[in-house]
Amino acid sequence: MQRILALAKLISLLIALLHQSISYGQSPYNQTVEKVQKLLETNYIFLDKAKETNTHLDKLMKEGSFEGKSPGDFAEFLTQEMRSITKDKHLRFRWNKQTSKSSKKESTFKDNFSRYNAPMLRGFTLMEGNIGYIDLAYFGGTPIHTSKIDLVMNEMQVADAIIIDMRRNGGGSPITVNYLSSYFFEEKLLLNTIHSRADNHSEEMWVVKTIGPKRPKVPVYILTSKKTFSGAEDFSYTMQSRKRAVVIGEVTGGGAHPTRYHSIDGTDFGISIPFARTVNTVTKTNWEGTGVTPDIKIKASDALAKAKELAKLEAAKYNDVLFKPLENAINELKNDNTEIIKQLEYLVTSGILDEPEINGLGYSYLQRGQKEAALAIFNANTTLFPKSANVYDSYAEALATNNQKDLALINYQRAVKTATENKDEQLELFQNNLKAFQEKK
Repeated sequence: MQRILALAKLISLLIALLHQSISYGQSPYNQTVEKVQKLLETNYIFLDKAKETNTHLDKLMKEGSFEGKSPGDFAEFLTQEMRSITKDKHLRFRWNKQTSKSSKKESTFKDNFSRYNAPMLRGFTLMEGNIGYIDLAYFGGTPIHTSKIDLVMNEMQVADAIIIDMRRNGGGSPITVNYLSSYFFEEKLLLNTIHSRADNHSEEMWVVKTIGPKRPKVPVYILTSKKTFSGAEDFSYTMQSRKRAVVIGEVTGGGAHPTRYHSIDGTDFGISIPFARTVNTVTKTNWEGTGVTPDIKIKASDALAKAKELAKLEAAKYNDVLFKPLENAINELKNDNTEIIKQLEYLVTSGILDEPEINGLGYSYLQRGQKEAALAIFNANTTLFPKSANVYDSYAEALATNNQKDLALINYQRAVKTATENKDEQLELFQNNLKAFQEKK
């Protein structure tokens, strides 16, 4: 009898130990899921969806759906189950020790610095037909990244149409997205509003001042693919809604919610939770779940060729609109050069022309023997850039070739005076030009 009792106790003990073992195996994941539920209810942009998701997760825990999974499989499974309710591609649960599927070597100390990582700006170039091309990988969120936007847009000042490639852009900082957008709008506009439930705050994304000259009228084409996501969609959607760009390619991924990352205390897990939603001022909605629908639907691989075809035509029209009024003003030269100054001033303030290029235009007319037009252009340059010694020197040279010696002398002297005041490195050159003119005179 004692043996039977002892055996019964042993069996009971084994069952208890087995139960504890099973409970221990379940509890870490269940506890992690419970922490995720709290984070969702506190932070997720839609409270009703957070509660619906949590109800679903409760059901899964009761059913033991998380049992026996590796950490990586658990992370992937939980992500899929949350998304099955929210349909939100930004919502993601992660195992931080998950090894990358890529063939990249183990990270090194240098990988901490952006200069050794993939650049935001893959490249840019000026293509045939004076069409600019920009390939952006993502939208970085530091001043270094906005300075790269300034760099490329400065190079694009000469372009008569611009193609911006978002086909491999996965998103990034809304601030940088807004900064690039601002280059294409002159007037102050409210482009988007970002509403945060967690912070009970709304942030308005207005057109901002840019370091470089803006391009409010240049034709713009944006290339998209299925991989275009988040911030890249924001840029495409904003430009399209304001009719500032033609979007060409495939319907984009459909993620419009800014996210924050939360570590799960006591675990190697974390979760990215969308905490805000973007609302476009024009459409009163966004691209969440639907993506950005291109103006011209075409395979992503064919999008660049199509954009180049359209951009070539629009670039020619833009060029005419830009420079035809100046050409007409020069050809229809009146008694004064008021209209020439007006047209040149517009092109200068728009960042299209500068002092050296206007000077070059003047010499072009001078070499062709069109002296009156050349004089008008050089004179206009002195009005637009009165603190430049070079404009007076060039104007003086043109006057001298037209045998207007007294006025030429005055401008040679102005060149020397201005160079002296500005401590110009070319002062000696201007002095020699004045001396040579006086000796000939």
